[in-house]
Amino acid sequence: MPATGTGAQAPVPSGLVDRADRFSRSATGAVAALGVAGMLLVGVATLVDVLILRPFLNSPLPGFNEVLQTAFAVAIASVLASGLATRAAVRVDVLAGWLGPRWMRWIAVAGDATGLALYAFLALACYRRAELTLMIHGQTTVLQLPTGPFMVAIAAFLAICVPVQAIAALVSLRDALRDEGPRWKTPALIVAAALLAAGALAVWGVPALAALRPAPGAVALAGFGALWVLVLLTLPVGTVMTLVGLLGTALLMGWGRTVSNTGSTVTGLLMNGELALIPLFLMMGAFATVAGLSADIYRLAQAALGWLKGGVAMATVAACGGFGALTGSSIATVATIGAVAAPEMKARGYAPSLSAGAIASGATLGQLVPPSTVIVLYAILVEQSIGRLYIAALVPAAMTLLGYLVVIFLAVRFRPALAPGRDHFSLVELGRALLGAMVVVALFGTVIGGIYAGIFTATEAASVGAVVTFGAALVRGRLRGGAIRTVAAETTAAIAMIYPLIIGALLLTFFLDLSGLPALAIGAVEALSFGPLATILLMIVGFVALGTVMDSVAVLIMTAGIAAPIVVSLGYDPIWWGIVMLIVVELGVITPPFGLNLFMLKSVTRDFATRDVYRGVLPFIAADLLKLMLLLAVPAIVLWLPGTMR
Repeated sequence: MPATGTGAQAPVPSGLVDRADRFSRSATGAVAALGVAGMLLVGVATLVDVLILRPFLNSPLPGFNEVLQTAFAVAIASVLASGLATRAAVRVDVLAGWLGPRWMRWIAVAGDATGLALYAFLALACYRRAELTLMIHGQTTVLQLPTGPFMVAIAAFLAICVPVQAIAALVSLRDALRDEGPRWKTPALIVAAALLAAGALAVWGVPALAALRPAPGAVALAGFGALWVLVLLTLPVGTVMTLVGLLGTALLMGWGRTVSNTGSTVTGLLMNGELALIPLFLMMGAFATVAGLSADIYRLAQAALGWLKGGVAMATVAACGGFGALTGSSIATVATIGAVAAPEMKARGYAPSLSAGAIASGATLGQLVPPSTVIVLYAILVEQSIGRLYIAALVPAAMTLLGYLVVIFLAVRFRPALAPGRDHFSLVELGRALLGAMVVVALFGTVIGGIYAGIFTATEAASVGAVVTFGAALVRGRLRGGAIRTVAAETTAAIAMIYPLIIGALLLTFFLDLSGLPALAIGAVEALSFGPLATILLMIVGFVALGTVMDSVAVLIMTAGIAAPIVVSLGYDPIWWGIVMLIVVELGVITPPFGLNLFMLKSVTRDFATRDVYRGVLPFIAADLLKLMLLLAVPAIVLWLPGTMR
């Protein structure tokens, strides 16, 4: 008998679920705002230490890095629940259209239920770690701060995530049950069976299988295969990596040691002072957007390049590089600069293909120009210097910018109709634009110059950037109304998406290392006898393909643990590979037909037909391929500048 609308009721009254969801969002949002404010205060203290106390008074704050580590650990943990309440998660939705809305709703139920179990496990693991730390009276080295209470606070905030995730799961279940008709039964039964099977595997199956001592390589291959299947089914990437990492480790070590390892991994990650730069740089980008610095950058680029044929398109590419230096995100760059540049080029009569190509391609500079969150994640996962990777990215970023400008110059030279007219060069206007963008110019010079010269660390540079952009927004009067809430919400959402990915990546990497899969992969590559360059080329093709359907952060986090050891075994430098890998993945986001930047551009403006977007990016892709060939042929292009660092 067909199910009616009243027959498929949610197990909890809809109004109660909605009220609980609204309360969850409001309460966790307020806590997260306090966490973000705490991060900014630590940033202010860091700026005072770096720019005033050290150089002028020769009196740095003793042990301040220990304060930063412990305070940031709690602040970061405090925002995670808000991310769960607002459903901030990285997913690969390439199969979403094929699966259809009904299956997608039930898959969301499965993802939220799995996330509920995982956050309960993480909270338990961190609490056990906190208990141990309190028992042994753990403390920091210089200030001798007791670390146990901070770990208890981390465990408490992770425990808050459990009811928040439970509410999210109820909302997903309610939405899935609202479907009318009998068709909901098939996906519902399959999802319910899958969840029961997963629970049984975790409780009974894992100990039983662990007692049989399965071959580590077989466990790793099965886990790696399950990882990709579940990710392609649109489950949150962080949830899937954590699930596979925990189950795989438990199969090889047992649940007791897995709990211990998980607690030390999560608390160690959150108390890693180097990772504090991620929320600080995210905050810098949010304040830069609110302060209107993107318009200043675009105005400066247009004043400098607008007198050339195709100058507005060139200015768009240059502005993408400048704004990317503030946000470290290609998606944010294409959205922000695209909203400014697309109407401008349309009004001036630029061909849609040139306009679309300049915006979509120029936005890839967002992840290449320091600061870049992807570079930070790569550095953490392969244990390389963040500062050296930032400096290593400068020359390839300059090559990318120059290559794109040459593409536009040649395009309008051979096809003048692409860009009719040009502006008159005005030294006065250039001076005004430079003065207006002085905050950006000075900030970039201070941050990157300070890292290169060894004046301060990447984390201290991030503190300077966050506080300076906050000051710019404050002086310009842009923090009125809901601007502060907007910055807090954007920073919270980004942190809540990135940190679960890092946690999942570390747990997955531990499992893969424990299983010996990287060594198996290296052995398989050596057995193929393709040679180093041929192997690198095959890997590049694979990463371009992944970049067309996945966000660069997800691609890097899921593959760095396997790819980097292979590259090192071939005799290449891991810093060189990090930059090449980033360039290749960013090439994927503008490669038709699935490049993410192309779809983001279409969502920002409806002025471009799909064929114009596809046609417009092709010359820029050619420039990227030429640059990639140069980096493969001459690795010193990447490695020279970091080799000169102090």
